[in-house]
Amino acid sequence: MTDALLETGVARCRREGLTVTRSDDRGEPPGVARPANAVPSPDDARPFEPRRATPADGAPSVSALLSSGRTVAIESIRDPEPTLVLSRLWNDRNNGRAALFVAPDRETADRIEAILAPPVGVRAAETEGRRFFAGPDRVALAEGGYAAVPAGTTLEWQESTTAREPVGLIVDGEGGDADVDAETAVSGSWLELRADGEVVARLDGVDTLDCPQRAQFPYAYRRDDDKRIRVVDFAGRPVQRYTGIGAMRDGGFQPVPAPLVPEHMFDGAVDGWWAVLVAE
Repeated sequence: MTDALLETGVARCRREGLTVTRSDDRGEPPGVARPANAVPSPDDARPFEPRRATPADGAPSVSALLSSGRTVAIESIRDPEPTLVLSRLWNDRNNGRAALFVAPDRETADRIEAILAPPVGVRAAETEGRRFFAGPDRVALAEGGYAAVPAGTTLEWQESTTAREPVGLIVDGEGGDADVDAETAVSGSWLELRADGEVVARLDGVDTLDCPQRAQFPYAYRRDDDKRIRVVDFAGRPVQRYTGIGAMRDGGFQPVPAPLVPEHMFDGAVDGWWAVLVAE
């Protein structure tokens, strides 16, 4: 089916007068369409605007994309997971290519368009802030290892602009390094990790996702020299050891997925750099 999607994209590009080359390299798009004369646009230098929410006048047009003067990657998409869609657009944009996503049906196309509609790459944009898709990476911690929370819940990252309250995980005595600074705890916006809607961790915005402190999460885990997984609490106190991640989940703890944050992926604007073609 993927080959059929590629052929549909190739045929459409050729009808628009573009020359198509193919590649078997898994690190490259399966097809790349090039115009006879590439025409750089002033828009190419525009920065990415993560909170731009201007409603689009419908989805971007395939004809407009193929007549833009840009090189176009033909991307076959059957299962439009956010990580897949965003990573392909990121790779193409960084390499000076627009992306023509070829979908097998209208439903799949709608899902791709929903992911890329402004504001780009988020699950939703609400009054409180953005709700993010979960990515493939885990939240690495400053002390080493990764963040964890109790298993059996659905996790979601969401921005919040509500007034802060001095909440937190505070350890008396030797665990004083886990204290939350009073001023930080009551001012500014934050990024919340919610488990089934209940807040289980708070960070000082998306830019603090790069190795936050262990004390900001209920639990953490790391792999010991003997390859076993060690779970500790927010203060670093031992909780349990497991033979692997599966056993850790069975024991009641799950890794925390890092959110997909669009401004951490894209440098340049992406509107006008993609369109979706339905193969049916």
